[in-house]
Amino acid sequence: MQELLVQVIGWALLVVLWVLFIWQYRKDPRRLGLAALLLPLVLVSISAVVDLLSTLVPGFGFLITLIVVMTPLIVVVFGGALVYNGVLMWRREGVRLSNLMSLTAGVLVFVLPVLAVLLVGISTWWSYCLAFILFMASVFTACLFVMMLLYAWVHAVFPVKSRAVAAVILGARTINGKVTPLLRGRLDKALELNASQAQSNLLMVPTGGQGPDELEPEAVSMARYLREKGITESQILIEDRAKDTIQNLRFSDALVREQQPVGKLWLVTSDYHALRAGLASRQLGLDALAFGGKTAAYYRPSAFLRECVAMARDHLKLMILLALPFGLGLAGLILVAINAGF
Repeated sequence: MQELLVQVIGWALLVVLWVLFIWQYRKDPRRLGLAALLLPLVLVSISAVVDLLSTLVPGFGFLITLIVVMTPLIVVVFGGALVYNGVLMWRREGVRLSNLMSLTAGVLVFVLPVLAVLLVGISTWWSYCLAFILFMASVFTACLFVMMLLYAWVHAVFPVKSRAVAAVILGARTINGKVTPLLRGRLDKALELNASQAQSNLLMVPTGGQGPDELEPEAVSMARYLREKGITESQILIEDRAKDTIQNLRFSDALVREQQPVGKLWLVTSDYHALRAGLASRQLGLDALAFGGKTAAYYRPSAFLRECVAMARDHLKLMILLALPFGLGLAGLILVAINAGF
């Protein structure tokens, strides 16, 4: 009876935490702290469901054990997929650091375990300590990536909808004045959002300056595409000075507020970039929500890894707070190694 009571209390607490998360998410999804809450919440929920099913369904526990045993194989497949994607990015997009993120991550998946084994094999206190550091750093990085990936998925699949006064479409590189498939995905998403409003009078704000290899400002090329798709001239506000995401947001907001002093902005970018654009808009104090257009599947892994690095850089205080448990665990392991006489 007491065990049943504990389980009921545990499930009730889990439900309360889910309600709290959903309430806060609906209030404003542009907070990375919610991602830090979501990951442990999902893991605890999975654990609770597995425990319940193991009790009710014969053989379910064996299936879970089999999955756990196969974890090394899953890691190998994951690493191989990253390497394959990295090579694909190299061939299609050229050799640039930003295009080699998935390749680098895939190589590290294979190299770090081998390096850890070699360090342990040396059997000295400093090699054990270094192996511990590599292990904890790898676990922390993996947890961080999963946390951001999970929250980015939730952010994309369960958008918080509300009426808006303008759609700000973030620019990307154009070629000979023509929008690329990546940029077209953003523009098509903005057109979809415009059509979703009962009255399609949404201000459309293409934003982006002119790069050194571009014939004209990105915003001008984007505005041309919008006109070709039936958007009237009175709906389009061109912001053609911005050089990065922060300027995109600041300059576009100022432009919109000249006509609409109040009202929400819809920020439209690529799917891998939507979460970071939303987080940036909150840091700038803008009343906005972010949406992502479709991106080619091969492009997403490297692009999202790059976004993860940028989000970690932009939220250093949160990263330090999240790293504290790993740091304490690392310190504890080192003390154990020293006390054991290694």
